[in-house]
Amino acid sequence: MMTRKLYQEDVYKKECESTIVDIQGTGKADDPFVIVLDETIFFPTGGGQPCDLGTIDGIPLTEVYEKDNVVFHKLFPFSQENQDQASMIKWKVGDRVSCMLDWDRRFEHMQRHCGEHILSGIFFRECGGVNRGFHMGSGYMTIDIDVPGISWEEAQRIETMTNEVIWGNVPVTTRHYENRSEAETLPLRKALAVEEDISIVSVGDESNPADCVACCGTHPSTSGQVGLLKILKLESYKGMTRIYFKAGREALSDYQNKHRVLTELNVKYSSDDNDLLVKMKAQDEKNKEVRQELYLMKSTLIEKAVEDILNNYGSSGLKKEGHYISSPGLLIREYPYFQVNNLLTISKTLTERLSDHKPLIALVSTRENIVILATSGKHDCGKIVKDNAHVWRGKGGGNAAGARVMFPSRDDLDCFISFVSQVYQNAK
Repeated sequence: MMTRKLYQEDVYKKECESTIVDIQGTGKADDPFVIVLDETIFFPTGGGQPCDLGTIDGIPLTEVYEKDNVVFHKLFPFSQENQDQASMIKWKVGDRVSCMLDWDRRFEHMQRHCGEHILSGIFFRECGGVNRGFHMGSGYMTIDIDVPGISWEEAQRIETMTNEVIWGNVPVTTRHYENRSEAETLPLRKALAVEEDISIVSVGDESNPADCVACCGTHPSTSGQVGLLKILKLESYKGMTRIYFKAGREALSDYQNKHRVLTELNVKYSSDDNDLLVKMKAQDEKNKEVRQELYLMKSTLIEKAVEDILNNYGSSGLKKEGHYISSPGLLIREYPYFQVNNLLTISKTLTERLSDHKPLIALVSTRENIVILATSGKHDCGKIVKDNAHVWRGKGGGNAAGARVMFPSRDDLDCFISFVSQVYQNAK
């Protein structure tokens, strides 16, 4: 049993009527339908190219694959909630079904794969590099050229040559050969890996093509339909150079997105494409200066906060605008402007400076509703949080020496601090 591959005869054929020759599965969620047709327009996964998708009698395809010249069509598995829909499908061997191709997906694959052929062919012609690996992923493609250290300048030169072939709108032909000896009469850039049923794709004049190589994928009839190819980046890979690139509609979409980002940046920096980087660098320098000033100011505030606590250690009181407790067993301070990392710095300094007194320290960040607990004494900060914070919807944790806890509201935080002050204020 073999499947007639209509996509090899006419890559632009978008629909057909086919006969079911085999059915597997029940259509249930764990046992999807897999059917074999006498002929198909759907290209199966192969040669680095993803499979076509579409519908069969309106039922979505999720996968198309080939084994021993038979093409299998996996259909959307119905969920348990939609088993009534699955039971409505009464297919049997011999039934005629209507196949409809997802043309946008097919054409994009044709553009991308043909772009890869041209790029690989130009790399081979210009630097003798053979494509040892091809991947057509979601969002980009890669080829692995067996030449190490290809420069960005060289890659850009080859990119331009590739696009010149595309703009030339040269013919793209696919010929099928029964055996290896017939196929090897063509100027192939890569040795054949199969002995029979060989498809050779040529881009341009077959006597001097931009590319000529065995390939089972789908391609447009002319190079101009690729539209555009853009190399994105280069990287070293197993002694070769891996090329990341886009082609066709995908490359256009990428350019449109990057142009949008560039336009927004130009507006933000009051620049144009020519001086954007200069203005961004100048702004970065200003930001660096501001960040340094802020760092110095915050460091000064942290030092002042530590000194203030140490100077007032042993006194106690409660400010109306917030918590302010200082006793031999407990220190509570509230800060509206410090972040958690700042409070951790303060708590670390205090536990070192007050190690002889061993108080329980509670530092409150009202901007984040977070409490930092620290001690060098007998209290277990992690246990305090674990045993009590959940009562006021607090979430956090830590160890005996330190812990942190976050509350969903200021009221919850205040209740927790009130509890801590009542229990530990007079603790020795």
